[in-house]
Amino acid sequence: MPDNPDSPVQSLRRQLREHLHRHGRRSLGSPFLHASWNLTGPGPRADCLRRVAWHARHQKLTWPASLGTRYAADLQQAARLHSDLATFVVPLDSLPEDCGRQMEAALVLLAACPDRRAALPVEIAEPHDTP
Repeated sequence: MPDNPDSPVQSLRRQLREHLHRHGRRSLGSPFLHASWNLTGPGPRADCLRRVAWHARHQKLTWPASLGTRYAADLQQAARLHSDLATFVVPLDSLPEDCGRQMEAALVLLAACPDRRAALPVEIAEPHDTP
């Protein structure tokens, strides 16, 4: 069943894809994206991280080394152990307390995804919401 386009998960997915598409690494400095990430609950954030980690599990991470990049690499390594997305879970208790590190990991992984639309599906795609 597709996500409701107005759900917090859909909104977060759209915002991550759009910011990365428009601003690249500068997305990390977006107060709007930080606020959106912080206001979204830990469940949707974990789901977002799960999806991008699994889709980027065999890709090279190209962003500069940081705590967010390290967390992204850990998620990517964990995702390699699973044969499909349904079996991979990011436990809520494993999320770093620092929401900025979580968001950076999501952007690092999303940037590495060969198909951003598959990694973070958005039910109603806008013309500017492309990989």
